[in-house]
Amino acid sequence: MVWRELYPVGIHYLIGQILGSAVLFWLMGRSGNVKDSYYSYTLVITGLTGVLVMFPAVYFYRKDRVGRLIGGLTSIEEQKLTIPEILLLLAAGAGFAQYANVLVAILQNWIQSTTYGDTMSKITSGKSLFMMIFWMGIIAPIAEEMIFRWLVYLRLRDHFSVLVSAVISAAFFGIYHGNIPQAVYAFILGALFAWFLEMGGNKWVSIFLHVGANTWILIFGEYAEMLVKKFGAGMLLMSYGILAVAMIGAYQYFARKGEKRGYRAV
Repeated sequence: MVWRELYPVGIHYLIGQILGSAVLFWLMGRSGNVKDSYYSYTLVITGLTGVLVMFPAVYFYRKDRVGRLIGGLTSIEEQKLTIPEILLLLAAGAGFAQYANVLVAILQNWIQSTTYGDTMSKITSGKSLFMMIFWMGIIAPIAEEMIFRWLVYLRLRDHFSVLVSAVISAAFFGIYHGNIPQAVYAFILGALFAWFLEMGGNKWVSIFLHVGANTWILIFGEYAEMLVKKFGAGMLLMSYGILAVAMIGAYQYFARKGEKRGYRAV
C-alpha cells in the first residue's frame, strides 16, 4: 500500500529532476556563471514540471475514481462549487498562507532557514508579477494538489479516516519541501487542504485554496511594504483581520456542508 501512495510523489520529483538537469547541461555549454543563470530559469522549470505532472495525475485520479465508484467508496457525483464558494476558498487560502508564514517566521528565531515567502522571493526575483502568479500561483499549486491531495490523500483515505489520511499526506507534503520551517508550513497547509477537500466534496476545493495561498504570498511580498508606507500599519492589520474572517467563515461553512452531506464525495 505504501508504494501506491508514494509513487505519485516520485513522478513529480523525477520530472522536476529531468527538466532541471536538462537546463543545467544546456547552460554549461552556454554560460560562464552556471549557478546564477540556472536560478533565472527556476521559475519556468517549476512551472513546466507542474504542467507535465498534470497528465499522469489526471490519468491516475480518473482510474482511482472509477475504482471508488465501483467499490462504493464515493458517491456518483461530486458536490458543485458556486462562485461565492470559490471566492471564499481563495480568500481562506490566502489567510492560511499568511498566518502559517508568520508561524514559520517565528521558527527562524532558533532555526537558520527561510520562510516559504523568502523562498518564493528568491525563485521569482526579477520576474514580472504576471509570470510569478501564472507559474507559482496557479500552475505549481494545481500540480501539487493533483499529486498530494488527489492521489496521496485520497488513496490513503481509501483505507483510513480523514484525520489519519490528512496528517500522513501532509507529512509527505512537508518532507517534500526540504527544510524544517518550510516543512512545517507545508504540513499545516497540507492538512488543512485535505480536510477542506473532504468537507467540500469537490476535487477543486483544495486547488482553489492552494492557488489563493500562493498568489497571496506573491502579491503580499510584492506590495506589502509599499502599502504600509502609503497607508500605514493600519492597512496591514486590516488585511490580517479580513483574512482571519475568511478563514473562520470558510471553516464553519464547509464543516457544516460536509456534516450535512454525511458521505464521501471525492
